[in-house]
Amino acid sequence: MDNNNGERPIRNPVTGKKNFYGSGSLWSSQLAAIMFSIFQTIALNGLNCNHWLRSYLTVCAENHGKAPDDLSIFLPWEMTEERRAKLSKPPDTS
Repeated sequence: MDNNNGERPIRNPVTGKKNFYGSGSLWSSQLAAIMFSIFQTIALNGLNCNHWLRSYLTVCAENHGKAPDDLSIFLPWEMTEERRAKLSKPPDTS
């Protein structure tokens, strides 16, 4: 019963809980919950989480460390098909 379909999706957060437990801070657990939710939404929409996050953080860095004013280009349900296809593949690291 350790690899059934019901347990597999929560394996990473449960395993991570042991790794993140040492900080003991409330904000870190809240951040982890938010990030798990975001990444699951990205994955369910067929996007590559690494590519999506890298793209988002690059835009934040270009905006002097602040979130972009227009988040629609990062919302899967607002993206153009071209952008969705680009972000569904691994990032180009060359």
